[in-house]
Amino acid sequence: MATIRGEQGSVQFETGGGSLAAVVGTRSWSLTITKETYETTDHGDTFKSFVGGLVSGEGTVELVYDPDATGQAGLIEDVVKVNDATDASFELFTTGSTSGTDSVAFAGIITDTEITSTVGELVIVSCNFVTSGTITSNLE
Repeated sequence: MATIRGEQGSVQFETGGGSLAAVVGTRSWSLTITKETYETTDHGDTFKSFVGGLVSGEGTVELVYDPDATGQAGLIEDVVKVNDATDASFELFTTGSTSGTDSVAFAGIITDTEITSTVGELVIVSCNFVTSGTITSNLE
């Protein structure tokens, strides 16, 4: 059984104007994928039954802020796009950074960004997102 540590993961992002690039300074990422369920129980049944429905996702990318770090500005500033056409692409890696390997890829929208600056600590940026359209899982 392989053990994967968090420091092996990474994030790639692009805002719709180029190709995916690593977001330097990524501290963590999380992704929650949810499938709606619809009840299909018939009258007289003893047990409930369900069928799966639409799939959606949401999550967070957390960065150690560095104004000169490659990819950070695009991710942080994507929240200020008005009438965002969901042109941002994400690929979240559990290990490595080879596209299509050990990753989850999707289009999405940055929904909010929080920058935290505390005396004596690193400046941390959290960017929350929602997925839009197909979520491609290449987890192995």
